[in-house]
Order: sequence, then structure tokens, then C-alpha cells
Amino acid sequence: MKASDLTVLAIFYTIIGRVSGQSGTDMRNLYTYLFTTSGYNNNIRPVVNQSVPTQVSVDLLLTGLLGIDEAKQQMGSVGTLTIKWRDEFLSWTPSSYGDAMYFDLPQDLIWKPDLQIFNGLTDFTNLGGSFMTLRVFSTGDVIWVPYKVFQTKCRIDVTYFPFDRQKCQITMVAWNSDALSVSLTIGTNGMQIDEDINDGQWTLSNPRADVRIDDNQSLITFELMLKRKPKVFVLNIMIPMFFLIVLDVFTFIIPNDSGEKISYSVAVMLALSIFMTVVTSILPPTSYSTSYLEMYIILILALGTLILIITAISLRIHERGQDREIPFWLQKLIVLSWKLNCRSRNNSVRFIYPNKMDSISNNEVEMDVKNTKDTMNINNKENESVFWTDVTSAVDFFMFWIFSFIILIASASLLGLAAFS
Repeated sequence: MKASDLTVLAIFYTIIGRVSGQSGTDMRNLYTYLFTTSGYNNNIRPVVNQSVPTQVSVDLLLTGLLGIDEAKQQMGSVGTLTIKWRDEFLSWTPSSYGDAMYFDLPQDLIWKPDLQIFNGLTDFTNLGGSFMTLRVFSTGDVIWVPYKVFQTKCRIDVTYFPFDRQKCQITMVAWNSDALSVSLTIGTNGMQIDEDINDGQWTLSNPRADVRIDDNQSLITFELMLKRKPKVFVLNIMIPMFFLIVLDVFTFIIPNDSGEKISYSVAVMLALSIFMTVVTSILPPTSYSTSYLEMYIILILALGTLILIITAISLRIHERGQDREIPFWLQKLIVLSWKLNCRSRNNSVRFIYPNKMDSISNNEVEMDVKNTKDTMNINNKENESVFWTDVTSAVDFFMFWIFSFIILIASASLLGLAAFS
């Protein structure tokens, strides 16, 4: 057998021997020595020199996230605290008590720091419970591991919702003791997050701990980063909203003579309005900050309303008689739309739908067009082939590309803000 193996076995049997060598009498004698002979008083801070502060180290293992309430600006969580300090009045010689290295005692039997949640939202309660014990070592070192449910303030900023990140804190303080009596320090592990935490809405990361003195009180702050999981909001809000407004823009593609343009625009607008009732129940209800997603939704509704108004006006213009003169600047705008469409003025196409041709012949159509042109003011060539129907076609052309550009810029900006949040 190797020397290293012998060393491990020796240590193991030494530990076993120390545990098994303790008798009930040894523990009773130790208890009598600590609390009767020595006259231990749990109301006295356990240091011989009372001018020296008691060093209390605190670790936090976060074991669960109860949720984030954006409206109430609070975080619910659960965790296990590991609190350590040295009680100079609770020390003994192990060899005198059957090599007893430690002693488990009820937590209310000895002095313990009066720790409370500084930024809590619930009534003050004692950490742990009467059924819990502390472990006291022969050197006077004490370990206390209470379980705690935290309801703490957390300032929620939803500006970048649903790609937002939140920083939430749990701050602890020795409520009845100043910094000269109890000094809180960060323990060996500081703050840790249990690997088994798997929240459906938030990802927890970057745990850290910090200590400070505030108003002559020692405080320790545990901070963590919470990143919202955006998948459900992207799939249920952003993508459907984008598809709906794209459909609304295609209102300008429908010919004015089809008779379905205004009904199509109204149908898409109603779909947007109904969808809004679903979206408002998903968005975080907070007035502290306004998210860019809410601004995007308002913009989409405004664009949908504007498309409906422009469509109604366009149809009104489309029915104007050719006896009304078309302004010169509007004629230039129509010509520009033809050039952008790679279309000649003289090759303009007039759409006559079958339902309008059932009762007229080709000769009647030609005569009607000829009579209409004769009534127009055609002193210059610019007026020779420009009709009010050309005006509405130009409006549809420009509006389609303008609204498409606005929607693409707004959507790209929203995604860009999300990427840099």
C-alpha cells in the first residue's frame, strides 16, 4: 500500500475515532461547562474586548426565483445563507470532552447577529426558525445556515423590453447594531446561483457581493443580472405585428377600380386593433418607463390609421371628373412616378374591368375616351395624357414605397436597439 493511501486512512480513522469517542456524558459535561460554569449569556456580544467589532461573514446560495413583478417593482427569490462568526465565549479543549470538535445547538440558545433584509418588502422576521441549529466548533467558530424567502425591491427598467436586462439586489444589515459592533464581510463563496434554477422567463447570471458602510451601519449587498428570454414575445408579438403592417401596406397595390381596396384596408385595421387587445395583456404593466416595443406598436397603429385615411382620400380623387384641371406640380409628380416605374406617359394603361364592359361596346369606349379628352384643357403636351386616375396611381406608388421604408427603418431600429441593450 502506498504511503499516500496510508495517510488518507490514518486521517479517516482519526476523524471516525473522534466522533465515535464522544459519549452522552461528555456532551452533557460540555453543555454544563459552556452554559452553566462559564455563565454564558446570549444577550452579550461574544467578544472579550467589547470595543472590537464582531466580524460576521455572509454567503448566499440563490436556490430559486419566484418571479419579477414589473408593476410592483419587486423580485421574489429564495436562498440559503451561510453566516459565520467567532464566539469567544464558546470554546473548549476537545481532549477534555471525548475529542468533541463541534456541538450543534438550537439557534436561539446563543448570540447571533440580528440580520434583516434592508431592501425587503415584508415584515421583519427572525432568520431560520426555532427548530434550526447552529454548529459551534471548539475554536469558538459558529456556522449558521438559515433558509430565507426574499421579497425585495428591484427597479425594473423595461425600455428595451423584451430584450431587457435587470439588476436586482438583496441587501442585508445588522439592524440593531452599528458598524462598530458588527462588521459584515463577504464569505468564502460570496454569492452563488444554484445550477438547478431554470426559470422560464429569466436567465440569471453575474452574481456578485459587495459591502459598504451606510449611516454607520454595515451592509452587505448581493447583486445578480436577470436577462429576459425574448423568444415568446418575438414569436407572439413582434413577428405577427410586422406581418400585419406589411399586409396593410399592400393596400396600395390593389387597383382603385377593383372595389375591394377600402374593405381590405378596414379588415387589416380591424385585425390590428383586435391583436392589440392580446398584446396589452402581455406587455409589462409599468409606468416607470416606456419600452421601445410600445413605441413601435403605437407607430404601427398610426401607420395603419394613416393608410386607411389615404386610401379613402385616394378613392375620392379617383372618381373626379376630367373637367377639373390637374395642378402643374401634381402633373410633374405623376410624370416622376412614371419614370420611376420605367413607364412612358404615352403608353399609360387604363384599367376597364369586365363588369363595366358588359353593357358597352369597344366603339362606345373609344368614343367616350375621345369625348373626355376633348373637354380637357390641352394647351400643352404635359396635359395630353394625365388623368385623375393617374394621380391616384401615383399616390399609390409613392405611398407604397414611403410606408415600406418607414416600416423597415422602424423594425431595423427596434432590432438594433435590442442588439445594443
